[in-house]
Amino acid sequence: MNNRKTVLVCVTAQQSSEALVKAGKVLSDKWGAALEVVSVLPLAKNETPVKPEVLESLYQTAQKEGGEMAVYFSDDPIFTVCAHIAKRKPLTLVTGFPGANSNNFIATIHLLLPELPISMIDRDGTAYNILPCETNTAVK
Repeated sequence: MNNRKTVLVCVTAQQSSEALVKAGKVLSDKWGAALEVVSVLPLAKNETPVKPEVLESLYQTAQKEGGEMAVYFSDDPIFTVCAHIAKRKPLTLVTGFPGANSNNFIATIHLLLPELPISMIDRDGTAYNILPCETNTAVK
């Protein structure tokens, strides 16, 4: 079991994901927690191939910010990220902000793990937070 406090950043193989790693670093410094980065790449052959130089750049950014990076290969990114979260038990999950063509990745993770705070970072660097709600709060 992992007793180390961590901030987990979920990235895609896009250069813009470097901003997410940096946002995660701000939170990890604030909370005195370790920084972890996770990316899930598809196995399906009909997917757009990932550029290795982008993945390497993300890895280098994670290392530069003092973090570790895990890369998984799976056609079920939600299950894969949830399994990683269950194993590592992070303080929060940092992701990008879902776009118009969202696959409900963030909503599904929140549905499966409602106790996990999620920080969504938009293109301008603004954070939007999904926080756990009190389960025993009475509605009057």
